[in-house]
Amino acid sequence: MTINGFQLHDANTAPAASAEILKSVQAGWGFVPNLHRILAESPAAIEAYATLWGIAEKTGFTPQERNVAYLAIIYENECTYCMAGHTNLSRMAKVDNAVITAVRDGLPIADPRLEALRTFAALVTRNRGVVSQDDVAAFKAAGFTNAAVLDVLVLAATKLISNYTNHLAQTPLDGFMKGAEWVAPGHLHPAA
Repeated sequence: MTINGFQLHDANTAPAASAEILKSVQAGWGFVPNLHRILAESPAAIEAYATLWGIAEKTGFTPQERNVAYLAIIYENECTYCMAGHTNLSRMAKVDNAVITAVRDGLPIADPRLEALRTFAALVTRNRGVVSQDDVAAFKAAGFTNAAVLDVLVLAATKLISNYTNHLAQTPLDGFMKGAEWVAPGHLHPAA
């Protein structure tokens, strides 16, 4: 059980529809992350996340760009679980360590294209999609298209499910996250 009483399911305790997804995650990753174990409580939630994750892989972003955008979104949502996980996933995707560190610290990236992506993904997340024409123009000036603008929304929707789940459940970190722990900047606070 998590701090807020969410069960960490496995294929034996999860609802049948969720168990099938957990088995697929196990087969693909070699283990089942705690996020998925919590999402398994709701077959709709785990299916939504798994589906969006797969769709996000089909965006026009390179694996490195996708990970930079994910990190920027996670930073804005202050999800310590996902930041730890995506730090290591970004390393696996060969994102430069200086880029990972900058995003984790909320600082600009030296590469102008990646910085435009980081900035735009952060603005979309922070402002819940309400960005200015200048913000969109700056993103496009870095070589991105209208398709990329919409692809950022796919990534943000994917992380909304995971980041919010982790906030609600207080998901414990997985073993593979060791060394990638992160302290959120603390801008978000529970509602009174």
